[in-house]
Amino acid sequence: MSARNLAICVCFILAVSFTACDKEKATEPPVKTDLPNKTESESMVDGAAKSATPEKQPEAQPQENNSPLDTPQNSLAHQMKLLAAGDVEKLKACFTERLRSSITAESVAKGKEELSSYTLDDLYASEERGEYKGSETCKVKMKNGRTLTTFMLEDGHWLADTVWFQ
Repeated sequence: MSARNLAICVCFILAVSFTACDKEKATEPPVKTDLPNKTESESMVDGAAKSATPEKQPEAQPQENNSPLDTPQNSLAHQMKLLAAGDVEKLKACFTERLRSSITAESVAKGKEELSSYTLDDLYASEERGEYKGSETCKVKMKNGRTLTTFMLEDGHWLADTVWFQ
């Protein structure tokens, strides 16, 4: 390859790269900061650098769904409320399909008695995320180190895969 051809290739690659960078800048909204004595370009550079660090990124926007089953911890808290209220039918919806027939008035009454001696922090001390058959899972461990239940993510809802209150 001649020097002339090499120079043409380098120029072409640089032109494509700059064009791509300009298109990215054009699609990004300008970052506004309240820092004094900085030009707009300096603020944008600082804002871009800040957004690249994980601790500075804003948390994910909450889902519009606002379901009580949107996280494993919220799901367990919701189940505890339903258990305390003795609501068998609503409690069934918080479990995977294979377990719904196991949620009976008798099991709920028994669980309701046991529940009074536990708090959410006692039951949800830690979690281990994983995957099973292509579905996201969350194994919940109690304060004493024992596994309470495993939640399965189904259609955006975290459903318990064991009847944890029996």
